[in-house]
Amino acid sequence: MTSFLEFIESQILLLDGAMGTQIQGADLKVEEDYWGQENCSEILNLSRPDFIRNVHMKYLAAGADAVETNTFGGSVLTLGEFGLEEKTVEINRRACELAHEAIAEFAHDGRKRFVVGSIGPGTKLPSLGHVGYDALEASFIPQVEGLIAGKADAILVETAQDVLQVKAAVNATKIACAKAGIKLPIMVQVTMETTGTMLVGTDMAAATTIMNALDVDIMGLNCATGPQEMSEHIRYLSRNWPRKISVLPNAGLPELHCGKVHFPLSPDEMARWLERFLKEDGINIVGGCCGTNEEHIAAINVMLERQESGKRRPAPAKRDVHFVPSVASLFSAVELRQENAILSIGERCNANGSKKFREAQEREDWDACVDMAKEQVREMSHTLDICTAFVGRDEVRDMSEMLTRLRGGITAPLVIDSTELNVLEASLKLYGGKAIINSLNFEDGEEPAVKRMKLAKKFGAAMIALTIDEEGMAKTVDRKLEIAHRLYDFCCNKHGLPPSDLLIDPLTFTICTGNEDDRKLGLWTLEAIERISRELPDVQIILGLSNISFGLNPAARHVLNSVYLDHAQKRGMTGAIIHVSKIMPLHKIPKHEVEAAEDLIFDRRSPLEVAA
Repeated sequence: MTSFLEFIESQILLLDGAMGTQIQGADLKVEEDYWGQENCSEILNLSRPDFIRNVHMKYLAAGADAVETNTFGGSVLTLGEFGLEEKTVEINRRACELAHEAIAEFAHDGRKRFVVGSIGPGTKLPSLGHVGYDALEASFIPQVEGLIAGKADAILVETAQDVLQVKAAVNATKIACAKAGIKLPIMVQVTMETTGTMLVGTDMAAATTIMNALDVDIMGLNCATGPQEMSEHIRYLSRNWPRKISVLPNAGLPELHCGKVHFPLSPDEMARWLERFLKEDGINIVGGCCGTNEEHIAAINVMLERQESGKRRPAPAKRDVHFVPSVASLFSAVELRQENAILSIGERCNANGSKKFREAQEREDWDACVDMAKEQVREMSHTLDICTAFVGRDEVRDMSEMLTRLRGGITAPLVIDSTELNVLEASLKLYGGKAIINSLNFEDGEEPAVKRMKLAKKFGAAMIALTIDEEGMAKTVDRKLEIAHRLYDFCCNKHGLPPSDLLIDPLTFTICTGNEDDRKLGLWTLEAIERISRELPDVQIILGLSNISFGLNPAARHVLNSVYLDHAQKRGMTGAIIHVSKIMPLHKIPKHEVEAAEDLIFDRRSPLEVAA
């Protein structure tokens, strides 16, 4: 039996048109048809199954290969606004059953058709603080359970306006599927406003980065605009999204005629736009959103049937995809591997490393803390390390205070830095972007690392991993390399983290102690970077750079850090936790100071010094 994913692998799939347009255009009575629940379209699955079934049949008769369930507002939270939360599973199950009943009416032609379970965004945006992550995820789980019970072939998270809401819906789907012992394809369709971003400000590059990290099978667009306004976003997906693409536009931008909303795009115009996307952008799924009806679907069906003689559906056009591994804030994406530069991770929003930040945190001057973050962004830090661990304070509370302000206040992605699992989890539930977790190691064996990897996979985060194992911190080249390979096998092979999302830190240690045992630590780290880069070319390599110069005066530290950074980058390092404004180009440092720093790094001593 052909599965949903198998179908779209070989041919274009035609989804249906708008359900809401059909409902709003019908002469339905509040008390009789809606059971007194005005504007609750989902109650029609129970009160007017004949009407909903007939809508599906109209689209199937027009040529649709799949129909979406009437469950756009079918979550516990949304149904709860009508006092219907206890009927969540029933409403969603019945919606699927009605779609299958409609499909059964067309079984005589032998075509494979599918039921797609619809999950809408609800009425609350978690990134704006309208609802907590846990409540939202819990709200979606019974909805998906109902869709599974009704035998949905795929789950569609559509009209997505907030990437944190998407995370909740996707994770709820995975939880419900795991309980049922099945795996369903997950589609996510974001809604891009005429401003060029999602409602909360997320651009397409950031959205794509986040969806890929969540292992979404199909990504696309629907609602808000017509195909013309979607065209640039579709082009971006075509070139940068590595999986399948869906496009369900509105029938143009809505217009107000005689006090009524009108969508101007004709069926033939819609078909012509989608034909262009098929040929130029290699999309896999087409259909319609607001303002579209069975006539639009019929026109698209005719367009598809004429693409290749003798075939109902053409094969998807091949795409040349260049996916760039990145992290993302709520607003924009940042490439993990910078061209001709390193990924700079700002180090100053750290209670353990910055006295100024710690003092601001202690007096709960959160505005001052945010100002420090903004200053680092102005200094060109690509991402920011955030650590609020402070003896005697509630780390979860402090981190939450920071993240609720930073997630909507800065454009740079965040590195969430904590040794405590509960802090990491609480933080990820607040953050819609693709974060970096700092960090993971094997000091206490693999069990704590497993818990961190599960969080990373659930919330779509990258991971910093330190070369530390049960024997302690790796200092020699061989030990660093041994643990780096173990980290790769654990994170990537065992837990499915993409190698590009693994940031291995081979550790820097101060070389300024005067102890003989410490003199080669900087050199060994450089040699380890070179070998890891060669043997594990797809991972990122980072350092907490300032450790190398600990104990020196500030001026000397700036010189040593700058020189060491240059050498580490040449050996293959891709990122560093640094204070960007304190790093100097080598041509601006006096030659004798560069040489003195290199003498320290490479342990260049005269025979007399060695003998002494």
